[in-house]
Amino acid sequence: MCSIAGIYWLDHNSPNINTLKEMVGRALIALQNRGPDESSIKIVHNKCVMGGNRLIVRGDLGKGSMPFTYDRNTLFYNGEIYNYKKRNKKALSDGEVILPSFSDLDYKAFLEFDGEFAISIWDASKNSLILVRDPFGTKPLYFSLNKQRLLWASSAYAVHQMEEHEFCAAVKGPTYQHSYAVQEPYTSYDGIWLIPPGHFLIANNKEVKLYCYNQWKEYCPQSENLDEVFAALNETLKSRLDYNDMIGIPMSSGIDSGIIAFTADQLNLKYHIFSVIKIFGQNTEETNVILERIKRLKKVSKVTLLECNEEQYQKALEEMFLPNYYDSEKFDNGNILIHTVFDAMKREKIRVAIDGSGGDELFHGYKFREDYKPVKGWPHPWKINNYFYSLYTTLLDYTSKADRAGAYFSIESRFPFQSVRLMNAALKIKYSPILKWPLRKYLLERLNYGCPLQTDLYGKFGFSIKNKDKTSMIADMQRAWCKNNKLSSLPAKPPTKFPFKMGIRK
Repeated sequence: MCSIAGIYWLDHNSPNINTLKEMVGRALIALQNRGPDESSIKIVHNKCVMGGNRLIVRGDLGKGSMPFTYDRNTLFYNGEIYNYKKRNKKALSDGEVILPSFSDLDYKAFLEFDGEFAISIWDASKNSLILVRDPFGTKPLYFSLNKQRLLWASSAYAVHQMEEHEFCAAVKGPTYQHSYAVQEPYTSYDGIWLIPPGHFLIANNKEVKLYCYNQWKEYCPQSENLDEVFAALNETLKSRLDYNDMIGIPMSSGIDSGIIAFTADQLNLKYHIFSVIKIFGQNTEETNVILERIKRLKKVSKVTLLECNEEQYQKALEEMFLPNYYDSEKFDNGNILIHTVFDAMKREKIRVAIDGSGGDELFHGYKFREDYKPVKGWPHPWKINNYFYSLYTTLLDYTSKADRAGAYFSIESRFPFQSVRLMNAALKIKYSPILKWPLRKYLLERLNYGCPLQTDLYGKFGFSIKNKDKTSMIADMQRAWCKNNKLSSLPAKPPTKFPFKMGIRK
């Protein structure tokens, strides 16, 4: 995990280059948690400055450092490209393959990358800037644009540090009733937006345009053959679990985190389980299942069983809504538990966590999501199966929680259930009233799991806080967010409209 920031002055009357450099420097200071090991800034043009921070999870200090250069082009990026060895077997870092791939394949290169990424490239031959976000929007990439300049960074707060923006009212998407989060591509800052998933932005002194490079295919979901799903899942699990040091696995009673843990067990990896088993003094509905799953693990390095009580609750409220944590409204009570888990990981010096987000979206984990309506302004890639529309709603919201929590504690979050190959395989699978039945079969048939538990066959528990009033918790979180952002109440100013139409193919 890293962080990126930059400024490209589009107008002829550009400030002094040192002023631009200072602006980028302020953004990188705000992003230090998201890359505490190295920091660098480069003037790539007399009107463009780029920078980045690095969290070292591959390579060493001074090896694999940003910026990367190739054929006069410059790269700063955040994330992981897991298939980089296929492009260059001798590469020591995934960053080494991005610019050569771009040079060979132009914008089609982004389709070749299996990973989670936010990329910034200075194309010296065209005096153009390219900003790219991965197909799932797993890694954030924010920008602010007007006639004078383009600002970008890995958090909205970092963009705000380069140039102040007013707060604005939340844009409410389908998940607002559950997560109380701003709907992408909007943020809580007026005039700061997110690059949409699977899109890239091109800027030069003549124009700024947004294009879609990844358009999901739609299949008639009638297949019951799981060979393609299992092959894709096996590949993505191995690639995301590829790490030489201790891996942190947040484990609930669910199928998703269970699959991750038992795969790590089979691969003989060093892994540390973190599970919340008590909330405000009471065992959760998941506790017995979690403990039973852990007993079946043969090679787990360490297990940390956590309690989330008033002390953890208050600590989370103090930290979660600091501007460099959740930089937009996000008031789901499950955030408290995520914070508790990542806080414990940080104390154990974990640097890489493997998260199960995406299993519900790809394999029908919640029946209520079938009723979601399309968000105004978003492209509508699926006409037959509306369920997968939640890729652009629920998934963007819930993935961002693990990414932001990890970033605050300088931990890289990886998401095995979010790969293009797995998504395309999942789109073909016939719906079943048994929630996530392909994942249940994978756990029971491919991972030597043993006799199924009752929940493995039929049930599903929600990983949330049920013994504390949800309304009062949301109010507590809203007050904490307002306090940390020096607001007396939630903002009411309407946001400026997103400046591009999404889904236009390059």
